[in-house]
Amino acid sequence: MKKLALSMLGILFSGFAFADMPFVGVYQTIDDETNLPKSIVRLYEYKDGDDSLLAGRIIALYDEKGVVSETLKNPVRVADNVSGSPKYVGLDIIWDMDWDEDDSEYTDGKIMDPKKGSVYSSVIWQDNKDKLRVRGKIGPFGRTQTWNVLSVSDLPAEIQNIDTTNWKPVIRD
Repeated sequence: MKKLALSMLGILFSGFAFADMPFVGVYQTIDDETNLPKSIVRLYEYKDGDDSLLAGRIIALYDEKGVVSETLKNPVRVADNVSGSPKYVGLDIIWDMDWDEDDSEYTDGKIMDPKKGSVYSSVIWQDNKDKLRVRGKIGPFGRTQTWNVLSVSDLPAEIQNIDTTNWKPVIRD
């Protein structure tokens, strides 16, 4: 009986160890100046040794009319101020985010402003289920953006079923 109880506890806790990390999903970023959709970012989990961390990759861009114009299958625009001048689509802009259970937020990671190529410390949290708050900062100074939660059905068909299993962030700082 004791072995059965220990086995059941082991199964229960192993399920928690492999549970999805909070906030893994797809988000729409909004341009600070125009207030129009700017990009779609996929937040994904990756392993660094024994640690599970959160990263974010741009998977689509909107044009000036608010229509998705580029995806992973057809990246065009180049991030000239980022090392190596990669395309915006496919660029990792968030990495090394560690889940802080006590504060229900990600901390200790980095975020890149792909337009400037600048890298900042970052914090990510959620006020409600439809919005994600993403803050880039240097010390106490920074800027917070609100990203909209998207469902898979909101995405163009070609990026609805992206497999992020083997993704690891490419850090360009």
